[in-house]
Formats: sequence, structure tokens, C-alpha cells
Amino acid sequence: MDYKTTILNNGVEVKEAFLPDIPGLYFGVLSEDKAVFDYTAYLEENKLPSVDYKVFMRLNKHYIEQLIVQSERKTSDLFYQNTDGHILIASELVFLCLAFVNPELLRYFNALVSDVISDGVAYSSGFVYSMAANRLPTDVLSDIIKERQNDATGS
Repeated sequence: MDYKTTILNNGVEVKEAFLPDIPGLYFGVLSEDKAVFDYTAYLEENKLPSVDYKVFMRLNKHYIEQLIVQSERKTSDLFYQNTDGHILIASELVFLCLAFVNPELLRYFNALVSDVISDGVAYSSGFVYSMAANRLPTDVLSDIIKERQNDATGS
């Protein structure tokens, strides 16, 4: 059984990048309590194989049902078709969906969860980069880069 896909009559602007560590992932708001991400744009921008969103919904029904219960959503509030033909998916399903269509992100999410469980904390790569860039002086960053380049070339 497929979940209902609601065809939108009024286009939704989907251009907010709330998760900068994940390029090509854009969010928009349908209403006060309904955020969505652009599934089609994510696949296109990351040059991922096109996986029909209905395959995602069918193969992940067990997990989707659990997320529906947790978020108290109706199944008709999960999948949409925007006026440009792009598929929009409820934001509650974003990590499940990304792990399904992008094996690299599955590994990344698994590593983060492993860090949280074993160390009690995890940081995204983007957060670590931004912290280093904000705290380390430019000359220190330059020295680190030079040192790594020397290590890579064996100098």
C-alpha cells in the first residue's frame, strides 16, 4: 500500500538549507506545523541514482509508521508533489530518507550514532570545521595545512 501523495495547487518555496552539512537538502514550510524537504532536488543536486519515492515509502513502511506515531501525523501529511513536479516529503522522514537513498550518509549517520552511544556526544563535521575556523588563527590553520601537505607528499 502506498501513502497518499497530495498534489499541491499552490507552489511551495523550498530553498532553506537548515542542515549545512548536507548539500542540496532544501526545506520549505507548507503550514505552521508542516515542514517538508525537496526529495527531487536532493537526488538531482547530489547526482544520486533516481529512486522513486514510492519505493522508499514501500520499503520503509515499518519505520515510517513508527515516525508517524511519534510525530502524531496523518499519513496524508507525508508526501506531496509541488507545482514544478518535485516530490516533497515531510521533514520527520528526512534522516530515514537520506540514509535510504545515499549510502555515504547512512555511514555518516551510523558513525554519529555510534559516537553518541559510546562517548555520550557527537559533532557534525560542519560544526567541527566552523569551530576550528572561528577559534584558530589563520596562521595556525595555514601551518596545519602545510604540515598535512608535507605528510601527504612524504617531505
